Amino acid sequence: MAVSQPPDFQTDHEILISKKAVVIVDFDIDAENVFLTIKNLGAVPALKLRIKPLSAILGFEGKKDISKLSVFKEISYLAPLKEIKIFVDSYESFFTHLKDTSVHFRISYKNEKRRSFKMKIHHDLRIYADLIYFIRKF
Repeated sequence: MAVSQPPDFQTDHEILISKKAVVIVDFDIDAENVFLTIKNLGAVPALKLRIKPLSAILGFEGKKDISKLSVFKEISYLAPLKEIKIFVDSYESFFTHLKDTSVHFRISYKNEKRRSFKMKIHHDLRIYADLIYFIRKF
């Protein structure tokens, strides 16, 4: 039995053959640390990439606002399939200093033909808060 996909859903393969940049910002959380990743999932570069966190993201034991890093001002060229991984904090410290579990990013970039793309990404970090117990247990 075939499973149908929503019309706007794209598999990794479909993204690659579509020849467009697809940029995401995501949290990568393991048993010890929290990272923020910026990824171009597409087969072409993202140009003049701007990522605007709409609230502070505190890291380094609550002492550094990660959203103020220069990587969030502009990335002139993000290569196809490129990933930038930013250390934020240890798991326990991150969730101890977390003020708002809702984190929003506004993303804009251009392709090689200068076509503009804009999107918003919303993360609800509450989903990760209790996972540490399961990650460490297994």
